[in-house]
Amino acid sequence: MASALSATAVLRPRFMPMPVVVFSPSGKSISVEKGSRLADAARALGIRLPAPCGGKGLCGKCRVLVTGGEAPADARQRACLSGDRLAGGWRATCVLPVDGDLVVADPEAEGGDAILTDFTAREIRRDSGMWEREIELASPSPQDQEPDAARLLAALAKRGIGDGVGKPALPLPILRRLPDILRENCFKCRVIGMGDVVLDVRAPGDRAPAAGLAVDIGTTTIAAALCDLFTLDILAVSSAANPQARHGDDVISRIDYAARGAGERDEMRALVVQTLAALAVEAEKRAGFSARPLFAAIAGNTAMTHLLLGVPAQALALAPFIPVFRSAGVVDTGRLGWAGDAPPPSYIVPGVSAYVGGDITAGLLAHDVCRTGKRTLFLDVGTNGEIALAANGKIYACAAAAGPAFEGARISRGMRAAAGAIARVGVAADGDLDIGTIDSVLPAKGLCGTGLLDAIATLIRTGVVDETGRMLEPEEALEARPDLGEKIAARIRETPEGCAFRLAGSPSGGDELLLTQTDVREFQLAKGAIAAGCRVLLDIAGVRTGDLDAVLLAGGFGNYLDPGSAIAAGLLPAGIKPDRIRSIGNASLAGARMCLLSRFERAEAEALIRAVEYVELSGRDDFQTAFAEEMLFPEVFTEPLVK
Repeated sequence: MASALSATAVLRPRFMPMPVVVFSPSGKSISVEKGSRLADAARALGIRLPAPCGGKGLCGKCRVLVTGGEAPADARQRACLSGDRLAGGWRATCVLPVDGDLVVADPEAEGGDAILTDFTAREIRRDSGMWEREIELASPSPQDQEPDAARLLAALAKRGIGDGVGKPALPLPILRRLPDILRENCFKCRVIGMGDVVLDVRAPGDRAPAAGLAVDIGTTTIAAALCDLFTLDILAVSSAANPQARHGDDVISRIDYAARGAGERDEMRALVVQTLAALAVEAEKRAGFSARPLFAAIAGNTAMTHLLLGVPAQALALAPFIPVFRSAGVVDTGRLGWAGDAPPPSYIVPGVSAYVGGDITAGLLAHDVCRTGKRTLFLDVGTNGEIALAANGKIYACAAAAGPAFEGARISRGMRAAAGAIARVGVAADGDLDIGTIDSVLPAKGLCGTGLLDAIATLIRTGVVDETGRMLEPEEALEARPDLGEKIAARIRETPEGCAFRLAGSPSGGDELLLTQTDVREFQLAKGAIAAGCRVLLDIAGVRTGDLDAVLLAGGFGNYLDPGSAIAAGLLPAGIKPDRIRSIGNASLAGARMCLLSRFERAEAEALIRAVEYVELSGRDDFQTAFAEEMLFPEVFTEPLVK
């Protein structure tokens, strides 16, 4: 490690006792208390770091390259990073105390996550309840001293809206703006409302779209679509990483953090609400005209909606896994801390259970899964795999704890779906390995979920990994499959922890990107849980896999995975026909948009959660049996390696 700061460091006066941390090449810097964590310095600067283990020093995924200053490789660093990485200057930020000035490579310079905002959905059943009226009021006088609000309500009643007394309701943000609008426009105005609530009061003739915001709050990312509430057109889309990830990549870590006290719970709420407000502003900028959202519909898993509303969520993590609510209806986002003079009232898409949330309700709604009459298997595969099955006039749902393997956590070189991540793996025409990275960035930086799936499927097809998940030694692999070829066999490495497979990097160049035996076992646990959950629902419904009419894959992982790899690796139960598998994009955002634009769809969502039969997998003997069987991989493929 270099003992002196690099030339990019910001020099500080001698009288300043606190160490300075500089992130290069961005030049962001901050003075911190001696002994504070480097991770806290990064977050104070708004620099996003992955934290799959919630900052417990277990995974090493929050690592950064220290290029200047002293950062000893102590026992805590050795516990979560390899010797090669430590020798190269990498350090885990969550267990690195800042005892002196440091210069660190800015992780944000490597690019952000690929966030899925595309979606498909059926046609929306139009019943928005939206209305608008051009109103001219009599000016007040000594003889007519009616309040502004009463004057407006009476005028609306004459035009068929409300009772002229207390309906439609005038929210506080409207009351705050009403006097100026009336007096600046000679008591003329344009009023926009939904049902019995006034959403906006504008200058007469202001024809800017009446916009609404549909939101998907994912555990990893947040996506928003700004829509015209009258025409239903999508005006703009924006997205961002979920800032709660600083307290853990999984919902349990975040629930644990929020459970520490009211301050932590408020912090988790504020992190998301502030992001929603920023996404609304960003979408308005992208739309290119004034389109402040007047109403919002928000879908997310049950933990995300509890944290959004500042509701204690710790019971979700403890048996028997009871949420505080399933349906929250329309909430006042101003009371949640949404910035701005007129925060939009927001409908929260209801959930089914602690681990089948509003994101799944939204997805089922978007594709009319319960009404088509088809035998449909719906999956949203992530850290928590949510599965639903519509068959024989019923809907069944369950949640399988797949773990974070598909998100890149607990995989030795795993990472999120960002530039440089290996996302595709196959066998090239010359018999060697063929890989593809996101945005074609080379050298490969790591392995995202779809790349992991492809890599495992490729090793099964080549015979490098057997049915039990054991990675074979080079001689064993060539004996098991003589046509394997020396190029693939030469990629197998023998390590103290077992065999590993080189996906990228040169043996002589250092920093090989290896898929380890432990990585294969992590994948087996994840795919075994998903496939077993599917089997349990199919058995309960009396449906064979080959009789399914459709298999719908939602979410980022489901959108980009190769169906052939999913079958080859056993992620889906045996017997599913490949031509029945279809990716549907961000189904949660699609369903949120439907709830935004239609009272009918909101009523459908409320009815849907009552119609779903939730199946709790924990403690079921049939799930344990299926899980043990689905841990095995399909038998080694025998088709030619190169097609």
